[in-house]
Formats: sequence, structure tokens, C-alpha cells
Amino acid sequence: MGWIVGKKELEIVNLVHEHLEKVSATLMSLKNLLEAYLSQQFDHIAELAEQVRVFEHEADVVRRKVENIMYSGAFLPNFRGDLLGIIEAADKVANKAEYVADVLEIERPHIPASLHEEIKRLLDGSIETYNALKQSINYLFEDLNRVVEFVDETEVKEHEVDGIERNLLRKIFSMQDISHGQKMHLKDLIRSLADIADRAEDCSDRVQIVSLKRRV
Repeated sequence: MGWIVGKKELEIVNLVHEHLEKVSATLMSLKNLLEAYLSQQFDHIAELAEQVRVFEHEADVVRRKVENIMYSGAFLPNFRGDLLGIIEAADKVANKAEYVADVLEIERPHIPASLHEEIKRLLDGSIETYNALKQSINYLFEDLNRVVEFVDETEVKEHEVDGIERNLLRKIFSMQDISHGQKMHLKDLIRSLADIADRAEDCSDRVQIVSLKRRV
């Protein structure tokens, strides 16, 4: 971290790490919620959905702190904008997790038991995609040579999620025992779970560009 020279810069780096952990906590809370939902522990759904919202809000608070310090003059202007773009893109991962929590708590979609394991795999894959992204951002401040390794891993994981998503959608629309409305409801849930990985990959594209610029 030799290029981080001031207190403001160091404070921002620490806050970026904190923000990434808050997004992780949001995703893990969603995993807990999904598992409770699939095992029909409906008494706990409201509480678990609220945990997702709490962590998403905490991520927002940290993001705003970063913005406030950044605009007070930390980092050079060109890198300042790049880093803000990365944080805002990472924050969208937590936003999508909150959306899924709302779907589960408020809309209560019917999820056939035959889809449970694959839906769990879908969310796990999205979380793995985000974890690879998180590593790539951490290495922006530590070792630029390793950033590309985790950008590539993010892309690989997102591609795996795409495959699980397509397979689930094929299964859903081939089912004879649920209505078209239920299929569309499930489609929204599946797409939203996969969107977590999509948003992580979108953010990793920004990370790659910033790492390339910092090498110049």
C-alpha cells in the first residue's frame, strides 16, 4: 500500500474493507433466510428478512461515509471517481439481496421441493461470485498483480451461475403441476438470485479497468 500516503486515504481503505464485509453479511443473512424459507420455518421469516435489511442499511451508511471523506479531498480526482464507482457497484449487490428478501417475506412464492437444492446452489454460486469480487477489490490496495486473478475468478463463477439459472428456468417452465402465474413468480426469484452474481461481475469489470489504469 505504498501509494496510500495520508490519513484520509488510509481511513477510506479501511472503510472500503468494512463496506465489503457489510455486503458479505447481507448475503449471508439472505442465505439464512432462504434456508429457513425452504424448510418452511415461516415463524422466523420476518426476523431473518429484517436482518438482511439491517446489514444492507449498514452497508449504505459506510458507503456514504466513504463518499463524504472522498469529496473532502482524499486521493487524486481521477482515482477518487473510479473508487466511488466500484463502491457504488458493490453496494448494488446488497441492494439486490434486500430485494430477494422482500420477495420471500412479502410475496411468499411457492417453491416446489424438487427445486430446493438447485436454488440453494444458485445463491451459493452468487455468493462465491461476490467473494471473488471482494478479493479483487482488496488486492487493489495490496497487490495489483493479483487483481486480475480474482477478476477472472469472478467471471468464471458468474458463468457457472448463469448455467444454474438457465437449468432452473427450463425445469420451471416444463412443470405441468404449477400455474403460469406461479412460474412467472419463480422466474422473478431465480433471475433476482442470479442478478447478485451479475452485479458482482459488473463491479469486477470496473475493478479491472482501475487496476489497469494504476499500472500505467
